[in-house]
This record gives sequence, structure tokens and C-alpha cells, in this order.
Amino acid sequence: MIPVILQLGPLPINSFGLMMVLCFLSAHQRLALSLRDHGETWELAEPMIFWAAVGGVVGARLDYLISFPSDAFARGWIGVFGGSGFVYYGGFVGGVFAVWCVLRKHKKNFLKYADLSAPALALGYAVGRIGCHLSGDGDYGIPTARPWGVSYVLGVMPTDPGVIVHPTPLYESFAAFLITAILLQLHRRTSWIGTGKIFAVYLILSALSRYLVETIRIEPLVWHGFTQAQVASLGVGAAALLLLFRPVRTTT
Repeated sequence: MIPVILQLGPLPINSFGLMMVLCFLSAHQRLALSLRDHGETWELAEPMIFWAAVGGVVGARLDYLISFPSDAFARGWIGVFGGSGFVYYGGFVGGVFAVWCVLRKHKKNFLKYADLSAPALALGYAVGRIGCHLSGDGDYGIPTARPWGVSYVLGVMPTDPGVIVHPTPLYESFAAFLITAILLQLHRRTSWIGTGKIFAVYLILSALSRYLVETIRIEPLVWHGFTQAQVASLGVGAAALLLLFRPVRTTT
């Protein structure tokens, strides 16, 4: 693992932070291309990505504080305001809400921009998850004897010496790259743009991949044998199915 890419005097350049920057840059580029290709205001990509990042970080942090208060508050103000401790779905909700506010301000159709943003969301997630792998931040899976198993002994949250585990961040990254390719193919169905269907497909595929990865990740069970992320994935997937199959009004 490479938690620190480069040390500039007292300032460390962390692999996780670097990949987060690349995550937002790649998402911005993909979103700008999608907006331009479909005749939309591509300049909106910048404020959308910026506020998605702000809303995502705030939402992920709040979700962590609500979900794991004993862990966060036990460390005092460092646990509350420090740089570790984020929950994906909290970040997703916070980011979507922030973008909704941006689009409302510019009087843009949310579902249309959600469809156009879907590949950028998947691509950004794929890049960001590589940072989790490089830093070894504890998102890895259970021990495995598979030849592609990884030891995170040098990670931020290291595994025990000699323990080989599933590199679940890489599984999620691979799945997200695949989802990106699928969504870009769906962009050819121009009749779907503006209906929310492409966004719904993104939610379904992302929730499915998240649910499956959780089966081999070390996480506490919170409800009927499911982890918190699996419960959230089931809820997101169900809501996305309703969006996918909802009747679309046509104008004459």
C-alpha cells in the first residue's frame, strides 16, 4: 500500500486525497462532455461538481456521526471534525441535494441533468475507490486464499501481518468502471434523457454492486443479518425501480 505518495517537507501528499482530487476532476470532465454532447450548458459542470463535493463531504460526515456516535465522540473534537470517518450513502444524499439546489437556481430540469450526470457519478466513484485501496483505509474484505488477495499491512488501518484479504475497494472500482460503460451506451437512447431512467439504472446497478461487495466486507450486522450499507442499498434499489418503471408523460 502507498498511504503517502510524496512528502514535501512537513506536508504529506496522501494517496487517498490525491485520488479524491482525480475523482472530482474525472467526474467534471465526463459531465462536461455529456452536457455538451446533448446540447446543454456544459459550463454548469463546474458548479455542479463543486457543490456535489461540498454536499457529499458534509453528508458523509453527518451520516458517520449519526451512525457511529460512540466511535466519533469518544475521540472528542478530533473524532467529530477530524479527517476520517465518512459513510457513502450520506455523502450521496448530500451531494444530490446540493446539485438539486444548483439546478433549481439555474432553472434546469433535475431529471434531465440526473440522467446526464449518471456516467460522471459512476466514473468518479470508480476513481475514488482506488484511493481507498492505495491508502488501506479499512474498507477491505474478509480473509481469502484467492490469488488476487491483498495484504494491507502498510495501510492506514492495517491488516495483521500475513493476513490476505479481499481487495473490495478494487472490486467496487471495477464494477463502477463497468457501470460507467453501460450508462454511456444508454446515453444513445436520447428518448430516455430527461425521464430519470438512466439515473435509475445507475442507482440500481450501484446498489447491487454495493450490496454484493458487503457480503465479503468486515462490517457489523445491524438488521436481520444485513449491514447498514446493505439496508441502504435495498432501499435505494427499491426507490430506483419505482423511478425506472414510472409512467412517463408525453406531450402532443
